[in-house]
Amino acid sequence: MFPCRTVANHSPVARSAPLGLPFAKVTMLPRIDGERTISYQPALDGLRAVAVTLVLLFHAGFAWMPAGYLGVSMFFTLSGFLITSLLLTEHSRTGTVSLGRFYTRRARRLLPASLLCIALVLLARSVGLFDRVASLRRDSTSAVLQVFNWARLSGGTSYANLFNTAKGSTTSPLEHYWSLSVEEQFYMLWPIAIVGMLALARRRRWTVVRPIAVVTLIFIAAAPLIARWFGSDAAYWATPARLGEILIGSLLAAVMVRARPARAWTCVLAAPLLVLIVVLAHTLPSGSGPAYRGLLPLFALLSGGLIYALQVPGVVRSVLSTAPFVWIGRISYGLYLFHWPIFVAMRQHGWNLATPKGFAVAITVTMTLTVASYFILELPIRRAAPRPLRSLVAAMSATAFALGAIVLLPAAIPLVHVDASALRHASLQQADHLVELRATGAATDPVRVASEPPAIIPIAADEASHPDPLVLYPAMPAPPTRPVRVLMVGDSTALYVGHGLAVWSMAHPLHELLSVLWCQGCGFVLSGRVTSFDAASFVSRSNEIVGRDLPSSIKRVKPDVVVLMSTVDDIANRQWSIEEGPLAPTDSRFRQRLKNAYSDVTESILRLGVSHVVWIIPPVPTIEWKEPEMRERGRYELQHDVIREVVAEHAQAVDAVDLDRWMNLSGHAGETNWRPDGVHFTEASAAMLADQFLAPTVIADALRG
Repeated sequence: MFPCRTVANHSPVARSAPLGLPFAKVTMLPRIDGERTISYQPALDGLRAVAVTLVLLFHAGFAWMPAGYLGVSMFFTLSGFLITSLLLTEHSRTGTVSLGRFYTRRARRLLPASLLCIALVLLARSVGLFDRVASLRRDSTSAVLQVFNWARLSGGTSYANLFNTAKGSTTSPLEHYWSLSVEEQFYMLWPIAIVGMLALARRRRWTVVRPIAVVTLIFIAAAPLIARWFGSDAAYWATPARLGEILIGSLLAAVMVRARPARAWTCVLAAPLLVLIVVLAHTLPSGSGPAYRGLLPLFALLSGGLIYALQVPGVVRSVLSTAPFVWIGRISYGLYLFHWPIFVAMRQHGWNLATPKGFAVAITVTMTLTVASYFILELPIRRAAPRPLRSLVAAMSATAFALGAIVLLPAAIPLVHVDASALRHASLQQADHLVELRATGAATDPVRVASEPPAIIPIAADEASHPDPLVLYPAMPAPPTRPVRVLMVGDSTALYVGHGLAVWSMAHPLHELLSVLWCQGCGFVLSGRVTSFDAASFVSRSNEIVGRDLPSSIKRVKPDVVVLMSTVDDIANRQWSIEEGPLAPTDSRFRQRLKNAYSDVTESILRLGVSHVVWIIPPVPTIEWKEPEMRERGRYELQHDVIREVVAEHAQAVDAVDLDRWMNLSGHAGETNWRPDGVHFTEASAAMLADQFLAPTVIADALRG
């Protein structure tokens, strides 16, 4: 009636094979009935292949696989099933559980590749890769000690952390160790818990299923409570919130120890369950949904059901048992370990992994390293049979060596890092008497890099209706009667833009001199409290820069033009009073206060005698913000509209430079080599920006009659 049948293996000892984390590879799937076991099922290797493929597609950035992280949940459930099967099988056959042998096996099978991955990351850092990951020393240490998830949760908030989800130079190459840490923590505690529950079951004359079921239900119920009380980060990273997924696999193993073999009809569940898992990975969102509300144990029920259905021969089991699936499943631990640092490194060098070419290259490199590690390092260590004490000593020695190497790790380049000497060389000095600033002649040859298109490229016809048409590569005016004195004011993005202008001015001293006044997170909205993220110090420092330092600098250096730029903080949700609560920029009250703040700073600069003010319309960040509201393009466009309104009201003395539009039309908006973290320019890209567009535009504005 059903295209499946029940097969039992009556051999007293099943074959064994290596384990791997987080895809603990066990070739013995137990159903204990006296001495009977069910031997190695290659379909579970095939299931690991499906899970790791979901993760790889998700991490590559394919938009059609937004919830590929569900593959990690599948690994959790499968690992709980297999590890609990091993422990209960051993107890059923020997009457005991050898903790020493268990931990020795885990160390020999998991530690070599894990430490190799960390060592390669440290080596890459020493030659310049990952040099902007400020947390790499902490990340490496917590990865070695298998507490990465807790280190991530307790990391606190810093300016760099606002951008730590970007797929660029600030992304940690060890970010994926959070899931390995969850599983290692389970492996450390679960054997001890199993010994205790077996003893309790024996005294109470229960089966071990009962205490395991109680523990499983507790952690399933705890997950949404953790999400509610401690937030979405804890729901995703905290070990107690993820244990429910693992324990569902453990409970399934315990049930199968005492139950009869799976009935023939259960194989028909395999196909719909597998399809449903893939559909959920395709449809659920990446930054919200069940994973952040503590509901992944519900998904684990699907994974557990699929594991159970694969106990009976059928079409799905046959497909997953084919050589390609089995082979990928066997090396899935290495694929998971090595893919993420390779993906991060490739993105730093401008690769788009969500394309057929980029993904193919990334997978080829990952597969090559994985296979080499598997055959050269992992298999020889797994096949060796040293005494448990010797293995544990070797594991502790390797761990200690890794920790020592981490101490020698070079310091990271700060997220906000520019050549201070260039800023000093280009900076404005005290100016009491200045020659009249005016143009001296027609435009000279444009200043641009040789590889760029022709210098003067008007915007496309469909853009011509814009009231201030943008010229992508404007010609540079002839040197004026004296250098234009420019004061750049704003946040860290403004610092990089200003640094590019400073480098340009050093090469063109007859055209421009420039000083930069900045602070991390500086904005021009000086009241209220940012609620999207922790920005108390930013608001305080903004008041110092805009309210105190800017007026004094204008009086001292007498700039011809003040350039204003703020990227993020001014459009984050903000609260002005308890009665109002937090407001989004789309709220009319917020929008009016934003406009008032921009008008106030503009008028105060003009009252101090500055002849021109230039507002830079900042490019929309491409970062994948942790805060959902910061991903809304509309709030950035609203800021742009407010800037244009302020400029229109002061048209004689104020201009807008639409950098967002320029980035899009020039093709640089999504290039990671221009903005590696999705927000900040690099020194090189800022210099190109100044050379190709910003310097001639600002100087032309300053010379405008």
